Amino acid sequence: MSSLKILVKTFAKKAYKRVQRNDHSYQQTDNFTTNELERLLNMYLVKSDEDQEARLIRDAMEHHIRRYHGYAIEGKIGGHYRQIGVDEKNCIFEHVMPVNTIVAMLIENRLTIRQALNTPTCLIKKEDDIVLRESGHGSSSPDAWYFFRRYGVLNSQFKTYNGQEISDPNNFTLEDHFKLFGI
Repeated sequence: MSSLKILVKTFAKKAYKRVQRNDHSYQQTDNFTTNELERLLNMYLVKSDEDQEARLIRDAMEHHIRRYHGYAIEGKIGGHYRQIGVDEKNCIFEHVMPVNTIVAMLIENRLTIRQALNTPTCLIKKEDDIVLRESGHGSSSPDAWYFFRRYGVLNSQFKTYNGQEISDPNNFTLEDHFKLFGI
């Protein structure tokens, strides 16, 4: 039997300890992701070519932002915002600003890492996710500053994770979001 075959056939996957979601694990996630984004951003900024390596670095930045949003935002509060009437057990977790836009703004120093990690997320109805995609806003946003305008085709109202209604979503800004969440 080959040594590779022996290694594979005798392999037993380790059962990793399940991490409890709590303030400590959220802080670890924040620290780790911030450090990784700083490292990747520095790697990207010293590159002179827009080559495959640059693409892979941007992809890695997107991965870490998505992972942070999934763990520290979706896992903790579900999402910053909710479409009023959404079934929170049967919905879509949305990055209101597409993650590739967040990464591009981070690279161009338009957002800080802390801001990039805390850009708006929203729970929307599954059927409205289809409407967004069909309207051309599945992976784009018409206005990053007035970020709720992305949802104009849905004709919906929104509230925060803790029930505060957003009275005028069309004029609610990214700055309003950061102030509301202490960023």
